[in-house]
Amino acid sequence: MDESLAVVPKASPAMPICNLCGGKEFAPGPGGRLGKDGLGPRCVACGSLERHRVSAQALQALHGADLDWRHALLVGPDRGADPGWFRQCDALQSPAPGSLPAALSGYGAGSIDFIGVAHVMEFLADDQDAFQRLMRLLSPRGILQICFSDPRMRPWTAIVPGPPGSLRRRYGRDLGRHFRCHERRIDMKMRESADPGTGDVLPVHFFYHQR
Repeated sequence: MDESLAVVPKASPAMPICNLCGGKEFAPGPGGRLGKDGLGPRCVACGSLERHRVSAQALQALHGADLDWRHALLVGPDRGADPGWFRQCDALQSPAPGSLPAALSGYGAGSIDFIGVAHVMEFLADDQDAFQRLMRLLSPRGILQICFSDPRMRPWTAIVPGPPGSLRRRYGRDLGRHFRCHERRIDMKMRESADPGTGDVLPVHFFYHQR
């Protein structure tokens, strides 16, 4: 199982640019937050933050030339891909943190060629069941892209108690074991990409059915 790809060195672009919309003006994020380098992380034009741009950067780096035929599904409020990259793209929202969209049940097994999920798994009561459901929807050549709250920071996945809707799970470097990838014949790749806006390097994870 290939669990990592080459690390992309951290860089602070001389001319920050949003890879989702081409915007060049950045501002503080929610609550006035600045990036780790003191730069504003929010693209003024499209509202994207570091995690959205890094998701798009990683996807383009790995599969940029292999997206235009795919039926894509973007799950949750975050958008780490441009819907225009795909033949067809559906966006599904959950009614509240802690559940996957009910509309997922309307898709047949193996009917989706790309699924993008960003910062949703952390809130789910049964993330392993959700992972199985998402993988079941993937076609044999499908890609499941998931952005987690940085798993590089800790060795093990753990539950964090909190009020409903708060972050309840912090993922660690045991992702492959946590989701039983070897047992389920699933390949996992991790791509570290630099945000073209702030230069921050974040990880993005990709899951595939073994052929």
